Parts: sequence; structure tokens; C-alpha cells
Amino acid sequence: MNNLFFEISSWSGYIDRPAVTWQLLLITCALITDGFIRKQLSTKNASLSTCLAVGPLTLIVISILLGVASIPTGITIRFGSIWAAWNLLLWIEQKLIQRNPKDRRARWLRRLARPAILVFALLYCIDRLSSLSSIGLINVGTLLDSQLALGKLFSSLIGLYLILIASAPIAFLISLLSQAALKISDQSRHAIEIIVRYLLISFGLLAVALQAGFNATALLTISAGLSVGLGFGVKEIFANIFSGIWLLFEGSIRPGEILMIKGEPCRVNKLLLRATLLSRERDDAELLIPNQTLFNQDAESFTAGENFRRDEVVVGAAYHHEPQQVMALLEQVACQHPRVLLHPAPKAFAIDFAESSINYKLKYSVRHPLEALTVSSNLRQEIWTAFNDHGIGIPFPQRQVYPMEWPPNSQSSLQSQRNPHDHS
Repeated sequence: MNNLFFEISSWSGYIDRPAVTWQLLLITCALITDGFIRKQLSTKNASLSTCLAVGPLTLIVISILLGVASIPTGITIRFGSIWAAWNLLLWIEQKLIQRNPKDRRARWLRRLARPAILVFALLYCIDRLSSLSSIGLINVGTLLDSQLALGKLFSSLIGLYLILIASAPIAFLISLLSQAALKISDQSRHAIEIIVRYLLISFGLLAVALQAGFNATALLTISAGLSVGLGFGVKEIFANIFSGIWLLFEGSIRPGEILMIKGEPCRVNKLLLRATLLSRERDDAELLIPNQTLFNQDAESFTAGENFRRDEVVVGAAYHHEPQQVMALLEQVACQHPRVLLHPAPKAFAIDFAESSINYKLKYSVRHPLEALTVSSNLRQEIWTAFNDHGIGIPFPQRQVYPMEWPPNSQSSLQSQRNPHDHS
């Protein structure tokens, strides 16, 4: 580290040169002026291309004119070119996002092209201040009995970034080829994509570590120790991950499926590697259920086979109404509802002789499980209207309360207050 600090301190000699100092001042003034001009243009609703082009183009033009007058402007011209390339990529990215917010090309520009410009600018600055080869040989420390050279450490960081970025499209391409060759489902393809991506990242990390100069024996020893420690410490996490991979391969739980979780219908939104994201119909709450829970416990599905759901409405009618008439009316109301399926047909049953009514059950089917609550509410309203139109009463318990005095006075008794018409 002392060698690195000594090397950085030696850069001051280059910066103190008049030709370099005034170019740095010119670049600083250009950046400040650009910020002010862009603020003014934004208030006047200027186009994005104008706002992004003013600063770098002005700096390049001024540098060229000064270069014609034999004034050194190499740093300002190079900085203006890098600045212009950065703004050009930013403009292209904004245009792609305006056309399609999920455009993959905009994502690649942001993740690869723009970081590449930053790396190029950094290497250019270091090359002007010193020798890249000499700086790359500076040792910054020791790890696992290995000397870490600055050049290898820098290239390892770039390699690690590229592995993390490139693993996703490579895994996606391999999964597509596997799906075409093996004729597997989209769910299994997604599982293969996840497995391949994690394998690429794992082997990539190992390759980067070996390229950086780490001892292979030490890496294997640490990996074995971490495997044992992680096996005991985060076994639940690994259990959820393997359960998620199995569910993806099996395809028993898919996005859009309706599951009953604690008696509530829930829609599967996304099957993640560790947990499954669901939305509950009752209150639109999002639930994050560990995959191991869905893997080990019973789960009631309304969409694994037929997509419709069977539901019911219970209602009571007075005893003096003909049961056949009531059941026919209930089935008619259900058949007239636009969301009730005719196959299987709605069916009404007399299920109980209650204290004040005969209870009936109307069973019906809806096309989508999440429509059941809305349809049942609509049917109860329509049943009330139909009963009212046909003179069918829905009885309810009634109680009559008689006032009494306690303790009874001398002119009345408790029995006479309970039943004043009984004189026996």
C-alpha cells in the first residue's frame, strides 16, 4: 500500500504543469457552464438531444480552435470525446425506454456500454499520469498467502462484473436450447435457467479467484469449511431453494394458479427460488410463502385440473311454501346470472327443517375461482328480489318481551305477570 500511496503522490508533478492545469480548469468551467445551460434549456422545454449535446460539443469546438493556435488541448479534446460518447449512449437509452420501458437494449447499454466508457476514461487518466504496467505490478496486500497485485485485482473486478452480467443471457439461451431439444415445459425451462445461471456464477467466481493469484488449495479448504458451516447455519434457506427448483421442474404450482392458503383463495404471482409470491383475494395483500411449506404441506388448488370453482348459497324459506317451487326459483335465479356456468348446471337442495324455516342450498359453478365471492353476493341480492316478487318469505326468529316488576307487589303475583290471561 505504501508503494501505491507514493505513486499517487507523484502524480502532483504532472498536474502542476501549466499546460495540464489550465486544461483541467477549462474542463471544470465547461462542466459548471453545462449544468447552468441545461437548467435554462429545461425551463424552455428544449429537446433532450439539445441538452445533452451543448456541453461536450462546446468543449470540443473550443479545444480545436485553441489547438489551431498551437495551444495544448489533448486532454480537453479527449475528455470532450468521452463526454460526448457518454451523452450519446444516454440519449439512445432514453429513446429506447420511451418506445418500450422493458427494452433489453437499453438495459445492455446501461450495464455494459456506459461502464466500459468509465473504465476507458479511468485507464486513460492513469496512463497520462503514470505507466499502467508499473501501477499494475504494485502489491496492495496479502490474502490467503497470495500477493494481490493492483493490475490483477482490477482485472478480476472487471471479470467478476462481466460474469454477473453475462450469466443471465447465457443461462437464458441454454435453457431455450434445452427446451427445444428435450420438449420440456416453460416451467422446467425456467428452472434450468436458474440452475445454469448459478453454476456459471459459481465457476466464474472460482476462475476469477484463480486468475487473481489465490492459492487453489486454500480456496478448496475454505470452500469445504463454508459448505459445512452453511449446511448447518442456513439449511432452511437451502431447503427452500431446492424445494423451489423441484416445484419449477414439476410444474405443480404455476403463476396464475389459485391456491387456498388458510382458507383464503390466493393467486400465485411469481414462483421465486426461495419463496412463492401470492396475492390474497380478500384484501389484495401480498403473501411470501416459503417453498418448503408448499412442498411439504397440503395445498388445495382450484386450477390444477378444471379452472371453474363450485360454490353455494344457503337460504331459508317459510314452511308454508312448496319446496319444489322454491328450489325451481333458486335454480332459475342462478341460471340467469351471466357468470354462473350452465355446465355443470346449478342445482338446489332442501337440506334442513329448521325452527322457523326450511333451509335450501343452491350449488353453482363459476368460471374463475376469484369470481366466487362477487357472484355469491350478487346471487343473494337476486334471490331476495325473486322471493319478494313471488311472495316467498324468509322467516327470522321473533321474540316478544313483557315487562314485569320484581319483587312482585301485594296485588299481583309472579305467575300473573308472566301470563296475565291465565286465571287458573
